[in-house]
Amino acid sequence: MASWTTDELMIVCMAREVGGKDIMAQGLTTPMAIIAYYLAKATHAPEASIMQLAGNIMVYFDEPPQASILYNEYRAMEHAVHICGQNEVYETIFKRAGSIVEFFRPGQIDKFGNTNNSIVKTERTVRLPGGFGIPDASPLYRKTLIYCPRHDRRVFVEKVDHIGGLGLNSGGAESAGREIRIISELGVFRVDGGSEGMRLMSLHPGVDVESLVSNTGFELSIPENIPETPPPTGLELRLIREKIDPLNIRRLEFLSGDDRLEALKKMLDEELQMWRSSRVKQPKI
Repeated sequence: MASWTTDELMIVCMAREVGGKDIMAQGLTTPMAIIAYYLAKATHAPEASIMQLAGNIMVYFDEPPQASILYNEYRAMEHAVHICGQNEVYETIFKRAGSIVEFFRPGQIDKFGNTNNSIVKTERTVRLPGGFGIPDASPLYRKTLIYCPRHDRRVFVEKVDHIGGLGLNSGGAESAGREIRIISELGVFRVDGGSEGMRLMSLHPGVDVESLVSNTGFELSIPENIPETPPPTGLELRLIREKIDPLNIRRLEFLSGDDRLEALKKMLDEELQMWRSSRVKQPKI
């Protein structure tokens, strides 16, 4: 099981950002994030817990469940240890910001780590889903974590069209010890208060510098000796493919249009069939 796909490599990189007793916050419509959290929980961070923001459910389990589209909240409720209101969510973030892991997926990101999930101005104005809690939460985290399944000049831009998530200005005058870590389909990157913008930390296997530069809309800081991102292990691949995400929900983040719609229909049919054939008590739908 040596071969791996880009989505699997990204999920492994994301899982590596989780510490032993972190609270892993899952935002809305971020399936790669929850799969990465389940992987971390199943490997090096068994004592970490999950705060699922869809329903504000604090979850703890010994064995990570299978990732789900139909029954995500239902599975969370099976393992809920606490359900809280939105005020309590923000209180937790303020008090535990140093030990909360949350991945954001932006529509745009610039060289200083500013992100945009609200509006894109090209030939016509395109309205995106919006930032939800990103403007409030991201500046509070010791390490802001971002993942980008698509690494191209439409996503990695010189200047975002709208600042929704606050980055770090040149020179780090507003850094306050913050760090921004970005994981994309091409590599792993970092912005911190001591840098003059985004710099490359590691390049994924099989990706060359020329391809990276041509797909980035600003100048990156690239070290002379470029580390290669460690690939997934056999155990990590087995956990992702066989236990955590046998439905390939992670692939949805790399698809769009009709391809995404067809894949989603197939996954929903497969998951419903799995539930119907299971001996586990089924929720009413």
